Amino acid sequence: MRRGTWIVSFAVLVACTFGVVSLAPAGEEEKGQLSIVEEVTVKPGGVAAYEAAAKEFPSILAEHGFPHAFEAYATDDYHYYFVYPVENLADIDNIHKSWMKLLESWGLDKWEKMEKQISGSLETYRFMLLRSRPDLSFNPEHHPYDPAKSNYLLWGYCYLKPGMEKAFEQNFKDFVTLFTAKEVPFGWNTFQGDFGTEMPVFIYAEWADGPAAFWTEVEKSMAKVGDESEALWNETLSMLRRYEVKTGMSRPDLSYRPVKPAAAEE
Repeated sequence: MRRGTWIVSFAVLVACTFGVVSLAPAGEEEKGQLSIVEEVTVKPGGVAAYEAAAKEFPSILAEHGFPHAFEAYATDDYHYYFVYPVENLADIDNIHKSWMKLLESWGLDKWEKMEKQISGSLETYRFMLLRSRPDLSFNPEHHPYDPAKSNYLLWGYCYLKPGMEKAFEQNFKDFVTLFTAKEVPFGWNTFQGDFGTEMPVFIYAEWADGPAAFWTEVEKSMAKVGDESEALWNETLSMLRRYEVKTGMSRPDLSYRPVKPAAAEE
């Protein structure tokens, strides 16, 4: 949460996003939700100091009327993710302007004090632009768990070989078709990495109330889809240059939801 440097990095993201994302080809995938994601890597020994500061921050934002919501997640390898949904590219600039206003109203001296408090806790931070891909996601009507209330999440990072994007998309659509036909109640959400990610990359997320519940549901799902799913997954793996799995949980205590929705900046 090095917010002084954070502002500079965010400004760079804003400039590059307006220059890069407009080059994306039109298509069905563009209907997905855009999100700005701040990823913070914390040293294991610095978790207590970092979280003490991070837990104070939502009340500070509320006090100064910060208008943009974000959801927080933490993984078991000490990464923290703060996800800001945005409706369009102008919203990215609005978030940056809101942070600048917060710096002014809260006071730079307080920023610097918080930075000093956590300076020894951080390893790295970066910003990413992700796009949800509902066409590659599977959300059955009777999913047993609410993602907003689930305290166990698994993210699969699929780093593709260049040129495999269309084949991967069709592969995941085949998964959706299979799981729909077999009436599997356990689903996933898929996201595509845009600016700030090691492209090409797709990320899928699954969730449950806990590890035991999660793996029980996976076992039940595999009993329904069996060899067909295994064949599709082997096809998926053939397209990847790297595959990573992260597990963690949602962190409502580090999240922020403003009382009033964000208004357009003038």
